[in-house]
Amino acid sequence: MTRLEPGAPVARRVVSLVPSATETLFALGAGDRVVGVSVFDDFPPEVTRLPKVGGMVNPSFEAIAALRPDAVVGTQGPLDLAVLDRLQAMGVRVFFPKVESVSELRASIDSFAALVGRRDEARALQSRIDASLARVRNAVGDRPRPKVLAVFSQRPMTAAGPGSWVDEILAAAGGANVVTRGGRYPSLAIEEVLVLAPEVVLDMTWHEGAGSLAEALARYPAIPAVRDHRVITLHESMVLRPGPRLGDAVTRIAQALHPDAGL
Repeated sequence: MTRLEPGAPVARRVVSLVPSATETLFALGAGDRVVGVSVFDDFPPEVTRLPKVGGMVNPSFEAIAALRPDAVVGTQGPLDLAVLDRLQAMGVRVFFPKVESVSELRASIDSFAALVGRRDEARALQSRIDASLARVRNAVGDRPRPKVLAVFSQRPMTAAGPGSWVDEILAAAGGANVVTRGGRYPSLAIEEVLVLAPEVVLDMTWHEGAGSLAEALARYPAIPAVRDHRVITLHESMVLRPGPRLGDAVTRIAQALHPDAGL
């Protein structure tokens, strides 16, 4: 489900089960090929008008089949393999590349471009990403790297760990992740956060609907980020999605970490 056969025809009707895959297709100028999206899709704005077919773990076979796709795409992760097997049996191509790092994102852009016949657009997109990353690197490269804790969930407190997508873009944005062990998405007790002593906390818990992380941490002024009022809300979806807005995501984090860098 992760390989494209050489010489396969260009996909004309694509259903996407993952927002980052949808964003990539639109960024490649193939938005007119997308006929259905996941219930989580919200960018670019026009995707909100497309039929919703569920998500990777709960796709609706009937809703997808009714759209007569020649390809169903997403990224590697929890999948309903039974539905995908049924679609493949109908002759629908199923493509779910691994996208957990910047290098894998780059490879996926090229692969999605091959699927929809947009190779020139892929080169242009890669160039725009490179230009954004170079701009950030030039702006923050010589600055001290603040110690950062990026939090996805409050209960339990789940953070970006080594090898995660956010860990990699934190480094590109001029930060140093305080979480250096425990897997890609470890849960932390408040006692561990006190020991880690982050200088900046990025609140990425937008999907929870809970109170703000700044309010939850306010009782712990020994944490440098709390003491210095640097618990920063960062709810833009692009920072959590390995997609074509990579340059924007790194820029946004760099602005939060280095507000005087002129980005």
